[in-house]
Amino acid sequence: MNSNNVDLGEALLDAIYDEVDHHLNPNNDECWNCGGDGVLYDCIDGSCFDAESGCELCSRPCPECRIYAAKRAKAVREEVIKSGDTDIAIAWLKQIGRWHDGLSRQMVQAELEKAADLAILAERGDA
Repeated sequence: MNSNNVDLGEALLDAIYDEVDHHLNPNNDECWNCGGDGVLYDCIDGSCFDAESGCELCSRPCPECRIYAAKRAKAVREEVIKSGDTDIAIAWLKQIGRWHDGLSRQMVQAELEKAADLAILAERGDA
């Protein structure tokens, strides 16, 4: 694999992310629940150091942002599989931290083909 393929795979993966983001959030709105911070605070006046802006002890991850992140990850995975492109798949594996030197292009291609077959079966209701 040469660097041109890596660069092309990364560029195409970026395009997939942009497409998925636009599909899931066409107006590019911030999260309605947390305003895009990804964190909610359940502070009580008088009990917390800074109840107005939130404290570390009362923070929790925004459930809506977690749902969006899961939908985004699934949609990107599906688009990578649909592409059938080994370079995109390798760039994606590297980005999600699943790539290692023990994987070959042939192994990645074989897994892409298996995943595509399973996706077809799932669409038909056979899986």
